[in-house]
Amino acid sequence: MNIQFTPTGGSAVTLGDDAEKFAVTVEQLGGAWVAQVESLAGGANLALFPRGNIGGEFIFRSSKTYASYRDTFAQFLVEYGRLNRQGALVLTEGEVTLTFANVILRAVHRIFDARHSGARMGIRYTFAITTIT
Repeated sequence: MNIQFTPTGGSAVTLGDDAEKFAVTVEQLGGAWVAQVESLAGGANLALFPRGNIGGEFIFRSSKTYASYRDTFAQFLVEYGRLNRQGALVLTEGEVTLTFANVILRAVHRIFDARHSGARMGIRYTFAITTIT
């Protein structure tokens, strides 16, 4: 699996790539839309009307080994600096490619990995998403 983020006006950045030992795990990928729900006088069921505004979240984590423990904090600072950036996200898994236009990086979290020690760090990314093609 490979995940690339291209901020608006910026260059593509690899956030995870299994082929390069930059391990990726998708935690959540989903969407929802706004539904108007109305009671109908004498009706057996509620009336539902789609109102659009489709959106959701894409949450994943990636981890890799850095040259030193200190470097993990320097890299986290870089990731933290991407918060609130809008752009495009592309996930490729084998022959399947998902392209997310107009995403916004909502959250980054440094993850402690108890199975590894030293200079291994994981980052959990949360992107707000709208369209997937």
